[in-house]
Amino acid sequence: MKILLAAGGSGGHIFPAAAVAEEFYRGETAHARDGAAACGTEILFVASRRNLDRKILRDAKYRKIFIPANPMPHRIGWRLLVFSAKLAVESLYALCILARYRPHVVVGFGGFTAGVMCLFAALFNIKVVLHEQNVVPCRTNRLLDRFADKVAISFTETKKYFRNRIVVFTGNPLRKESLRECRPEAIRKFGLDPGKFTLLIMGGSQGASSLNHLISNSLGMLPPEKKGCLQVIHITGPRDFGKFEDFYRKNGMQGRVFGFVESINEAYSACDLAVSRSGAAAIFELAVFAKPMILIPYPSRRNNQRFNATFFAEKKAAICRNEGEIREEGMRDLIMELVNNTDRRRELSENARRLGITDGAERLRDEIKKTAAPAG
Repeated sequence: MKILLAAGGSGGHIFPAAAVAEEFYRGETAHARDGAAACGTEILFVASRRNLDRKILRDAKYRKIFIPANPMPHRIGWRLLVFSAKLAVESLYALCILARYRPHVVVGFGGFTAGVMCLFAALFNIKVVLHEQNVVPCRTNRLLDRFADKVAISFTETKKYFRNRIVVFTGNPLRKESLRECRPEAIRKFGLDPGKFTLLIMGGSQGASSLNHLISNSLGMLPPEKKGCLQVIHITGPRDFGKFEDFYRKNGMQGRVFGFVESINEAYSACDLAVSRSGAAAIFELAVFAKPMILIPYPSRRNNQRFNATFFAEKKAAICRNEGEIREEGMRDLIMELVNNTDRRRELSENARRLGITDGAERLRDEIKKTAAPAG
């Protein structure tokens, strides 16, 4: 069976697709070559040419093809003309890939890379499965809904947004290595004090400069004795890495700063509280680890992170704050309130655990198999 996975542009799309690929390859023999798994399944992963995509998929054993990134603009204007011109080239890539690879099913995880691959697959009568990671579907999956054979969702509430006759709840596929608890090992690896409260700050796979500055400025306002009680794992993204190394050194705080962390389970294992954007992959991984969260969605009306954060907040599994509505003093006070309130953290932790789904990748794998199987 040949399966084409299409995802690119952000970790929120790529990580779930990679998790599903892993499930197909579980039990693969060491001698399988060219993307052929021991079970007879062959995976082709189509991603964008962005550096992030290449970095995440660098060590993957299945075939990978990287096509030009061409996000759809939100407004009519000159960007739409550029998009249309690039779309013609991207369409040729899609046609060539489909003609050469001849997949039994194409699985799209949202975003511009998935859009063109799934559309042409449907036009050529190839089975199409969509996976939606967020509460409110992205534009790509909304547009592709009518062409898909099946839609899989991460939140049960998402079903109302699709008209597809087959919508299944799988949860969000999570990579197995991202779920492995390893606190003692992680504390040693990061060089942390096991007796100190550990704060994890992360802005998603591409970082978030405004979030980095909001949290660091808030921590900088703490009195010296409070700074000494905290230690920080700060995943800044590649652009802000050096700047925030200097910040922690100048403020006399114990901070471990990273542009990107590949073994994210180590950061989850080591922390006592996470401050994060609310991409689906991050919040579901934190939920599996039962970590109390402060979620600060990406500040855009068109970004679906705010709906994810609101959902978790309504379930009392996280505290949600909008970036434009909270000042540094308020963030400082909120962090310290949770540092000092064990009962509140425990409540958030227990509610988060109830939302965590560890077998989303297996569920989606099984749905893909059913869709790809010939009728009768």
